[in-house]
Amino acid sequence: MRIKKGLGWSRGLISVLLAMVLGLGALTPAAYADSWNSALSTLDGLHDSYTALESVVKAEKAQITAINKTNNDQLSRINAGIQAIDKTKIGQLQNTADAASKKYAPLLAEYSALGKQAAAARKSKDKKAADLLDLKRNKLKPSVDAAKQEIKTKKDALAAAKKQAAAKKKGVQDALLPVKTLKQQMTAENKLVTEANRRKSTAEKLYRTAVKQGNAIAAAAEMAVMYSELGKVHTSQVKLRTYADKITASLKTAQAKLPK
Repeated sequence: MRIKKGLGWSRGLISVLLAMVLGLGALTPAAYADSWNSALSTLDGLHDSYTALESVVKAEKAQITAINKTNNDQLSRINAGIQAIDKTKIGQLQNTADAASKKYAPLLAEYSALGKQAAAARKSKDKKAADLLDLKRNKLKPSVDAAKQEIKTKKDALAAAKKQAAAKKKGVQDALLPVKTLKQQMTAENKLVTEANRRKSTAEKLYRTAVKQGNAIAAAAEMAVMYSELGKVHTSQVKLRTYADKITASLKTAQAKLPK
């Protein structure tokens, strides 16, 4: 509760403290002393709140990093699992279909050649040659028909297996669709974290300079900026954790759809 209260408090302080910094030249020595003491008191409480929030942010980052690693590892395993769906079965059916085609290739080639030769003989009006060629070709026809049927049966089995595997893969891939969107959202949120950290780092350098100069007012103003930016990091990390948890849930669903 203190962290949330401090976030709102520090944002209000930024404009006030910066106004004090800009108006230092117009202050009397007594007024400056009062402002300095007030800023020091503010800085005391703000520093404690910043330190507490910093611990929370560090813990959040560690948790998110761990979840992301687990999710990425799981996603890699699932993608490998998708590629492996019915791979052995399809490979065996492919080998069987290829073997049948190779086995009957000479027979089919001979049958085809005889047909072309018979056609050429008829075209040249050589009835005797055409008849002899037709006799040879027709003798082969039952074996050719059986060979073609066997090849077709094996190719049909292969096509059916591929279709079935594609349907299984689609089921898993559909379950993974939210992951892509969530990762894009995480990328966008991480950019906001980077920007906030950059602004915080700039304010921290100015804060260190103010401390060296003994300028409590400027130090308090920069600490307020640091705290505000750290609060933005915290807000983004809460979203990042939500996205990471949703990815975990999607991966669990996808994993359940993989063939056992």
